Amino acid sequence: MSSSGGGGLTAAQIAKGVLNLLILSAALWVVSWWPARGLAGESGLLWMTRALLIVVIPGFINLLLSGLPILKDPLKSMLLRMGLRIAVLLPAVLVVKAWWPDVGIAQFYGWLMGFYLISLAFEAWEFSILLRRR
Repeated sequence: MSSSGGGGLTAAQIAKGVLNLLILSAALWVVSWWPARGLAGESGLLWMTRALLIVVIPGFINLLLSGLPILKDPLKSMLLRMGLRIAVLLPAVLVVKAWWPDVGIAQFYGWLMGFYLISLAFEAWEFSILLRRR
């Protein structure tokens, strides 16, 4: 996480990205609270929150790793970001499916897909801003 031109993102850019992702995550949780509770009750809130965390945690890790010098190359950065997201998302889905087979789309999988798509859109938007600055 260097602040010189030799690395990926500067510390200030990373901090701004983390703050933006935190605000987006909080807003998504607040907006999703009523529908999740209406669709599946208290367990819907729990599973919606789990889905959000499964999607957001790799996003934070991606932001923290984006300061590494190897990620100065946009292609390497994009591949690492995609790989990390899938490396977290796929095992999480398999664990939920194996341990809680009765959890359905209204409780968890629908939220996971929606949050994942929103997260990808956010990350692509942030990434395009960084590319335009270079």
